[in-house]
Amino acid sequence: MSDPIIFWNGNIYTLNSYGHKAEGLVVADGKIIKVGTNKEIRRLFGDQWESIDLQGKTVLPGFIDSHVHFMATAITAVGVDLSEAKSIDEIIVKVEERVRQTPRGEWVFGYFITHLSDRGMPTRFDLDRVSTHHPIRLTHRNGHLCSMNTKAIETLGVPEDLDGIEKETGEMTGVIRDPAIQVLPHPGLVMSEEMKREALKLASQLAAKKGVTTLHALDGGTRNAGAIEYLQSVEDDLAVKLVLYNQTLEIKEVLDSGLPRIGGCICADGAFESHTAALFEPYSDEPDNYGTLTYTQEEMSDFILQAHQHGLQVAIHCEGDRAIEQVLFSYESALRRLGRNDHRHRIEHFEIPTENQLERVAKAGIVAGMQPAFLPFFFFRGGIERYEAFLGKARVKRIHPYRTMLSRGILMTGGSDSPVTKIDPLLGISAAVNHPHPDERLPVLEAIRLFTINGAKSAFEENEKGSIEAGKAADLVVLSGDPCSIDPVKIETISVEMTLVNGEVVFSRN
Repeated sequence: MSDPIIFWNGNIYTLNSYGHKAEGLVVADGKIIKVGTNKEIRRLFGDQWESIDLQGKTVLPGFIDSHVHFMATAITAVGVDLSEAKSIDEIIVKVEERVRQTPRGEWVFGYFITHLSDRGMPTRFDLDRVSTHHPIRLTHRNGHLCSMNTKAIETLGVPEDLDGIEKETGEMTGVIRDPAIQVLPHPGLVMSEEMKREALKLASQLAAKKGVTTLHALDGGTRNAGAIEYLQSVEDDLAVKLVLYNQTLEIKEVLDSGLPRIGGCICADGAFESHTAALFEPYSDEPDNYGTLTYTQEEMSDFILQAHQHGLQVAIHCEGDRAIEQVLFSYESALRRLGRNDHRHRIEHFEIPTENQLERVAKAGIVAGMQPAFLPFFFFRGGIERYEAFLGKARVKRIHPYRTMLSRGILMTGGSDSPVTKIDPLLGISAAVNHPHPDERLPVLEAIRLFTINGAKSAFEENEKGSIEAGKAADLVVLSGDPCSIDPVKIETISVEMTLVNGEVVFSRN
């Protein structure tokens, strides 16, 4: 055994099943070997080993972000940040600046368009004014909507007849939404190997800076072929651990790779802002639009049944209630055909479930993969009127029913959907605790569980990580403040002081 490292004088939330707190812990060979009081730790290990005085700081299990598009997250780090642009003209200025720095013929990517509505995106004619020699692709923050110039459309050979290709007077506008955007080649396919590797390392370091020790990487699929194999090849170079989800319908491909899970954002529908999330009732501002289901019921049910029969864990993207119904029905049908007591199938996003769907998800043991930061970023930080305009007040009232799900015993995990929102578990915890509907607010410790032990459980890793207990990986985060004692509205202001993965410091503020 390597020499132990002693951490003492801390405010340690173990998140074990008994809810114990501790003052000290001991780490050796990447594992936690003892948790207890300062007195217990000192009595057993004395003063001869390296020790770290935590000075009363709060220690939690390392954060687990259970929904990250890791390749896209890495790529956005080297793209144009359009999050502050409030008009097409402001977007054009930022993109023009990047074009001037980019060799002719190379791609220019922009991300995080936030302040433009889905019906107000730049067209290819706007972007052709910037360049006809560089392929340009600009993506909305929700990831389900993009704009491309003529050069990009020609380079990718985008077919005109795909559902989701916007046209005016029979001509492509360059605006592309679901489901067409799901089959376009991923931007990562045009990056050099060196650039891709460095971008992934940078993205992992930024995650560690936010206290993350494990990312659930939802990648692969037809538009990002080879991504899973590539991530497996670079995983040892990264600052954090990965749990890989291959976003493909090809079950044999997943089985051959040895992964025990399939899916992620296999999108049953689109997104609210794009008016493509599938709803039982039409959008309030578009009475003839019920959103879009990507697959037929037969296609979805057949896929889930086959994956289920092969023993795979399945995860599917569902934002609207109609998409939730399609996937939930498919899960229920598969479980009736072949019962599995511990399948942990997932529904990602699960944004406006009905009361009936909540009951059935609880009964079926489905995991709800939630993104609490959607609340401040999309719904309630200056955007509530816009969302009520296209969803109506009654549906907005049903958004992210955390307390209700907790009371039903539904296992919820916390994710960012990065790059849709940034990897920042403390922001997610804050959003769940400060839910705009007071009756749906989570207690602080329950919100922390979303990003720790619940994330571990959702990947069958609860015996390895997710709580601070002897025998588990020494994946830890040290915080400047205590989320359980601070004013709840200030939780997101707490800073990460140190992050450890397998007992090794991967980030330290000092």
